[in-house]
Amino acid sequence: MRSFQRGILALGLLTVPLVFAPAASADLLKATGFAVGSEKVSLVSPSFASRDVNAGVFNLSPPSPGVLAYCIEIFQSINFGTLYSDYTTTSLASDGQITAVRKGEIAQLFHGFYAPSLTSSTKTAAFQLALWEILYETGPTLNVDGGDLVNRGVNYANTPNTSVGVISQADTWLAGLGAFSSDVSGFIIYRSPDHQDQIRVPEPATWALVFAGLTTLAFIARRRKRA
Repeated sequence: MRSFQRGILALGLLTVPLVFAPAASADLLKATGFAVGSEKVSLVSPSFASRDVNAGVFNLSPPSPGVLAYCIEIFQSINFGTLYSDYTTTSLASDGQITAVRKGEIAQLFHGFYAPSLTSSTKTAAFQLALWEILYETGPTLNVDGGDLVNRGVNYANTPNTSVGVISQADTWLAGLGAFSSDVSGFIIYRSPDHQDQIRVPEPATWALVFAGLTTLAFIARRRKRA
């Protein structure tokens, strides 16, 4: 596995995918900071000793202002404020490094819990942990509770610096994936040979329509309940 590079180990991901799946292309990318703050977590793997890193969703600009992205690469690093030109843009659907099952689980995580993940540093760190768990788990169960390293590709320890709130929230979301869509349409991945890979969600307009629809349904349900 690739070793950690110097720089900020950004454990956060996110951003705004396109409605149509793009072909792979070169792209500029710069992470400007954590969009909703971050929290420290202890990352443990059979490949390296425990490391304390910051987890949260990134602001990216470029590719464009307002793009959010979560990290999908734990063995490399990215520096805030550095403009990189070695990224390749592709769709989640066509990405060759993630299995079909894991792609579906990533989509479920975003469809179900992306919006809540943007409300606090604890939740954005929890979302990042849940995403890493999906990507690197080698055992039969998705959870980040500091379990057996023999059965896990990567493990998120409760100690010394991972808060119970982050662990608990991540495990709650992972347990609820089955209630949400596994549609991978619109998700964008940025891959680099030397820096942390990133993933972003469908473009804001698409998500705005989804959220508006959910809000309308909730309003109708409340009115019916009062009637």
